[in-house]
This record gives sequence, structure tokens and C-alpha cells, in this order.
Amino acid sequence: MSELELASKRETDDVIGTAPPASAPSLIKDLLTLAKAKVVSLLVFTAIVGELLAPEFWKNWAGALAGLAGIALAGGAGGVLNQLVEPVLDQHMRRTHLRPLVNGRITRTGAMLYAATLFSAAVVILSIWTNPTTLLLTLLGTVGYGVVYTLYLKPSTPWNIVWGGIAGALPPIIGWTAVGAPITALPVLLVLLIFVWTPAHFWPLALYYREDYAKAKIPMLPVTHGVERTRKEIVKYAVATLLISVLPTLLGEAGVLYGMTAAASGLWYLALTVRLRRMPVSRKMDQYARRVFGHSITYLFVLYAALIVDHLLDLAGLLPAWM
Repeated sequence: MSELELASKRETDDVIGTAPPASAPSLIKDLLTLAKAKVVSLLVFTAIVGELLAPEFWKNWAGALAGLAGIALAGGAGGVLNQLVEPVLDQHMRRTHLRPLVNGRITRTGAMLYAATLFSAAVVILSIWTNPTTLLLTLLGTVGYGVVYTLYLKPSTPWNIVWGGIAGALPPIIGWTAVGAPITALPVLLVLLIFVWTPAHFWPLALYYREDYAKAKIPMLPVTHGVERTRKEIVKYAVATLLISVLPTLLGEAGVLYGMTAAASGLWYLALTVRLRRMPVSRKMDQYARRVFGHSITYLFVLYAALIVDHLLDLAGLLPAWM
């Protein structure tokens, strides 16, 4: 390839905002990483639960699909915004130092264009096929995470994940409204459940990476208040999650099948956090904390899957009368 061709190729790469990828799949992987696809998949899952639990959800498939697409695109935009703000911090973290913005595989210009594209597509889809409430809630979630949490909460308070968790808790009610259902107690309980689950979910990971957060000067709870206080808070929020999780059954919004599953899974996760609380501070504790983080995702999945199964079996008339 001539020098002129090489120069032209470099100019093209600068325009689209990417360093020359080794192959197409690597660029796709970088784009998914930039959009935090794993996090977005959890948001979409909880939104699906909200849709399936809404009354007569099957009458508005267009709104249901548009709601999921909008959440995925807007959530991806929020993930890009988060990484646009934090490339300097990300280079200090073991779990983030290989991200495409940190390594320069995607430029800031390219990332900004990517975020704008995702966000614009979300707004268009939600505006056309859902309703103003769904659009507003989705925008609140995106701005809450990509701007409020990333710019203000994360660098300024050790309780960042508590208040920042509000943004990540909205998908169930977004899914509910996307199919045109009026807001009732159940979707509010679903949001509250994720809100109280989030600290007990994230702080075990923060324990594992506490030295990295200290190097990056991010005031996560283990850095500012120490390991002991963090482990106490994890247990407290695990208890709160257990109590909130059984409310749908106690308030008549879900059946006994879900209630039994919520109680059993909540006690299981609480036992994990209590064990974490009692372990001596060591490398073994760090490794266990990381496993607790993974188990917390399983815990939420079990809760929401049980809600769906309980609801669908009830609709089909397949549950015994006492359930």
C-alpha cells in the first residue's frame, strides 16, 4: 500500500472514530463493550418482566418490542457516556483497563457519535411506538446513569451506588408503561426491589476491587469506610431486599409460588452475605466477595423469573386455588 493510500486510510479511521481494527468481529466486540452490553442485557430482562406482568400485555406487541429496543439503545448510550467521562479512571482498574477508549481502539469522537446515534434511535423508536411516560422514564434513566451518577455521584460520595441505583431500577416500570398499562403498586414494587438489591449486589465487587478504587481516587464505600462497614451494609441491604421481595405476595400482587421462591432465595443470598461478613479479611475473602457478586445476579434472575412463572400459570389457570 502506498504512502498516499495509508494516509487516506488513516483519515478515514479518524472520521469514523476508530483505530484500524484487526478484524470486523473485534470492532463489534469493542462497540458492545463500550455500550456495556452485559449490563444492558440485565436492564432488558427486567423490562421484559415488567411487560409480561402488565395487564393484557399481549394486546400491544408493538409497544412491547419498541420499549425493549428503546431501553437497550438508551442503556447502551448511557454506558458510552459513562466511559467517555472515565477513561483516566478506567486505566487504574483491573476490570476496565482494557476498555476500547482506554486503549485508544475507539476515539472519543467516535464514541460520542456512537452514543448520539444510540440515544437518537432510542428517542425516535420510543416516540413513535410507545408513549410519553415511557419516553420520559427512559430519558430519566439514561441521564441518571450517564450524567448524574457518572459526573456527580460516583466521584463525590461513597453512597453513589445507592442513589445511582435509582436509574438502573427503572426498566420494570418502563416495560410496564411501554405496553400501555397504567402504573399500579406492582411495577413500583419491582423498581423498589432493584433499588434495594443494587447496593448488596455491587458492594461485594467493590470489596474485591477496593485497592483499584483507592488508586483511582474513587470514594467507594470500602475505600472511605473500610471493609467492616461495607460488609455490614451488604448484610443490611440483603435483609432489605428479602423483605421487599415478599411484599408482592403479602400485598396480593403475586401468588404464593412466587412468595415461597422469594423467601427461599432471599434467605440463601442473605446467608452468603452473612458468611462474607464473618470471614477474616484476606485474599480468600476477596475471592468470595467476587463470587457473592455473581450470585447476586442469579438471585435477581430467580426472583423475576419466579414472578413471570407465577403470573403466567395464574393466567392459564394452572395454579391450585390456595396459591
